[in-house]
Formats: sequence, structure tokens, C-alpha cells
Amino acid sequence: MIEAGLDPKAVSRAQAVGLWQFMYSTGKEYGLNRNWYIDERQDPIKSTHAAAKYFKDLYKEFDDWYLVLAAYNGGWGRLNRALKLHETSDYWQLYSLPQETKNYIPYYLSAAIIVKNPEKYGFKIPRSNPLKYDVVQIEKSADLTVIAKAAGTKLSTIKRLNPELRQPATPNNGPYSLNIPMVKKIFFIKNLVKFQRIESLLFKK
Repeated sequence: MIEAGLDPKAVSRAQAVGLWQFMYSTGKEYGLNRNWYIDERQDPIKSTHAAAKYFKDLYKEFDDWYLVLAAYNGGWGRLNRALKLHETSDYWQLYSLPQETKNYIPYYLSAAIIVKNPEKYGFKIPRSNPLKYDVVQIEKSADLTVIAKAAGTKLSTIKRLNPELRQPATPNNGPYSLNIPMVKKIFFIKNLVKFQRIESLLFKK
């Protein structure tokens, strides 16, 4: 909520990306790939696994959740410098931290309190509508418009189910795991072969 407003495509002014607002270097360190075709920082599942590993490492280092959150927001090195400068591990005494990081823990605590009892604070949680999808292996690069037609769905739906994709096509460097609407798998596989064959013939002409 406070990192990206629940938007997997969110990009900050500092070029942090995704639900967990990973910088490129940190994302790469925790296994999130970025190239011409994809940015895995925008994948909710992959980025969440990476964030969990990052939090685990930060907790091993700082052994305090306030410090972990401050390090997550402001950077590992910056927090260590503040700890040395102020000679305390009390987050509330680290006055040299940037204002954004100093505000981060209050924002986090406020969000946690509200989510526990949203009605008390005038909020209504919308009805849950979890994403449901099948996964198919795409052996070679395919246009997303063709993929949407083959799945009998909208291009916007394919993009919503695959937020890590940066281009209007799947990667061309080997098999790619693509998310498509649930119960469309067999229908999709048959149609994709047909549509790609038609596209190939049209291209040759």
C-alpha cells in the first residue's frame, strides 16, 4: 500500500519499480531480471518472493523491524551510517535519516492499524477478486495481440495477467511462461498454432 499503492507497474522518481519498489541493482541482487522484454520487478509473485528474501537478510543484519523497514526504504548503507552517527539502535532517535525514511515507519504503522479495522476509520475493503489464470509455455516470441486472439480475450487482459512484459510480444530467447485466463489452455494452444501459421503466410506474401 505505501510502497506502490498496490500497482505492480508503479515507478518512482528514483526509478524504483513494482509493488515492492525495487531499484534495479537490488532487484538484480535478489534474482529479478530486467531486459528488453521483461522487468520481473513488475511481477507480483516474483517480486514478493524477492522482497521476502530481502526482508529476511535485513532482519539478520538489524534484528529490529523498525530498522528493517527504515533500511528497506532508505538503504542498508544509509541506515548503518545513521546508527554509527547517533550511536543508538533506536529508530526514533536517528534524526539524520531523510524525511521520507523518517515518515516511512509512521506510514507503515498507520496502514497496518487501518487494515486491521478499516470500518472504524471510514474505509470499506472492496470484495476480493483474486486473479485466476493458467500458465502456458510459449516456445518462441509471439505478438500479444495474436496471443489475446488465440485465448479469446482482450489484449488488456493479457497485459494485466503478465505485468512484467515490457514489449508487445513475449521474449525471443527461449521458452516463456505466459499467464492466460483460466480454462483457456487447450483452446489457446490450438488457436495459437493456427493464428501464427496464418500470420506467417501473410508475412511471406
